[in-house]
Amino acid sequence: MDVKAKWIWADKPLESDEYILFFDRFHFDGKNAVLRLCSETNYLLKINGKVAGYGQFPGFPFEKYYDEIDVTDYCVKGENLLEITVWYEGYNTFTHIEDGAGLIFELQADGNPVLTSGDTTLCGVDGNYEQHVRRIVTVQVGYTSNMVKDGGIKPLPVKTFSRDCKMKPRPVKKLVEGDPVYGKLLPIDDKRIYDLGRETAGYAFIEIDCEADCTVTLAYGEQLLTGEVSRIIPGGYKNVGRDFSMDFKCKKGKNIFTNYFLRLAGRYLQVFADKQVKVENVGLIPVYYPLTERMVALTGMDKQIYDVAVRTLRLCMHEHYEDCPWREQALYSLDSRNQMLCGYYAFHESEFQRENLVLLSKGKRADGLLELTCPAVDTPSIPFFSLIFAVAVYEYVTNTGDESLIGEVWDTLSGIMQVFAERIQENGLIKNFPAPYWNFYEWTTGSDGNGEYLDKPHVERFDLILNCAFVYAYQRFKSLCERKGIQANVDIEKMKDAIKKSFYDQTKNRYFLSDVDKEMYSQLGNAFAVLIGLGNDELITALKEDAALIPATLSMLGFVYDALLGNDESNGNWIISDIRKKYGYMLSQGATSFWETLEGVTVEDCSNSLCHGWSAIPVYYYNVIKKGEEK
Repeated sequence: MDVKAKWIWADKPLESDEYILFFDRFHFDGKNAVLRLCSETNYLLKINGKVAGYGQFPGFPFEKYYDEIDVTDYCVKGENLLEITVWYEGYNTFTHIEDGAGLIFELQADGNPVLTSGDTTLCGVDGNYEQHVRRIVTVQVGYTSNMVKDGGIKPLPVKTFSRDCKMKPRPVKKLVEGDPVYGKLLPIDDKRIYDLGRETAGYAFIEIDCEADCTVTLAYGEQLLTGEVSRIIPGGYKNVGRDFSMDFKCKKGKNIFTNYFLRLAGRYLQVFADKQVKVENVGLIPVYYPLTERMVALTGMDKQIYDVAVRTLRLCMHEHYEDCPWREQALYSLDSRNQMLCGYYAFHESEFQRENLVLLSKGKRADGLLELTCPAVDTPSIPFFSLIFAVAVYEYVTNTGDESLIGEVWDTLSGIMQVFAERIQENGLIKNFPAPYWNFYEWTTGSDGNGEYLDKPHVERFDLILNCAFVYAYQRFKSLCERKGIQANVDIEKMKDAIKKSFYDQTKNRYFLSDVDKEMYSQLGNAFAVLIGLGNDELITALKEDAALIPATLSMLGFVYDALLGNDESNGNWIISDIRKKYGYMLSQGATSFWETLEGVTVEDCSNSLCHGWSAIPVYYYNVIKKGEEK
């Protein structure tokens, strides 16, 4: 960024959920024009009234990221108008750290600066957006974004200020737009429900004729289980509640809106209005991370499952990996590990994996573990997810051969492993973490943290999965240490002995979940025991056939499949059959992307995601088992 460029904001008391328009004019008679800009929280860029860019990459208080946008095609010879609307959310979410409002930019023509943010930049309240509504979609996503027809501009003075942070270019590519997806009106009474045809992630547009001034609300969702879009869903994180909608303040006559500030996801849209209206068009402009897909030689159901799994991956890749594009849009180390592993086979590129691992490493907490999501602060950290970060780094290095990543994330990686090593007790095991940590592994009884994330009392215990996962992660960490020429000093063989002594039920030849859950046996827990070398033929058979084992969920099936493949490659036939059974079921229920859990949603609980990145694992197993050759 040009040293002359300054951080700017409207000279007024700072308020959350507000939209400020910054504008200026510039002369252009060159061959190319490039704009660099960074905003808090998000921006919409227009040149001469045309949308030229949007979508801020979220940063940290110590490090911000700027976009570099070629705006040549939007410029004309002579005088041009630059407009940048900045939405300051002012709210900590699972995808953004609240760090005050601001904008900084510079415009260059043929490499020479022609316009920079500073004292002369004009600004005002952008009346085309409703100010200070603070209506939460979800705690994870943050506020909704409401628009106003012909709201006008309220001029304000500008102020400049400085930030003590690094400025770096956006670490991944900008998103690309697909063709608009128009909703098809469904014949369901007069509810104005529109079907996009399949799960879609993008930005809402609506064209509507109104008999009088009115408010139009657009709700969005993934299913119609109750006969309409599930707009309001009670509960959620900290019991805040969820509202999947945005408003449009319309004038009498024709109204056309496109909202580039809040990315929506789902299959269905529903329009509500407090006056008589006619909806001409409504839909989403889909956006994707640019990738080149690999084509594999599969047929029938296998090909259908594979294609939907790849689509699920792409729906969960935007600024960074997302667990789900509808409810959270957040980067988790566990979810993204599954997505990365699949991506090595689904796509030609691996830059996205690398940069997400680097981003995750910057989300290190003061205690040495990772925040639940990144970038975020003060989240209920899941220790198990921090261990999976080590697994993901190892898999990146082994799949790409790029060892440079190790050094870049080493402080975080080694710090995580040290936190766990220091918690090894005299009995050779690691005790679960005290509140407010969330001792979660998967969405099953006994492995979901026992409700501690809902403020239920903490139960001190030794968990099978946590201890096995540490050994599993440390085995991979040890390999990374060797590449750096560093000695790993935890005696994992001794720890394996402690695991077998403490969790193995000789009468059933199974490992139980914890020292307080000795009557519970899970497929995931026993798979982890096999993965670290504590299994036998009978236990391998049990992983496939014992219905008494609590089944692993979609997020964790990969560890079960790996345990089976590691024992005998012929188990690949069983794995493919299991994939066909589970994923074929979702397809039979009309799935156009794969669900968070095999249970899907119920009328009682509509909050489960029907598009979840961690469920794309068939991509990996079709490649390593079927070994489909690229066409």
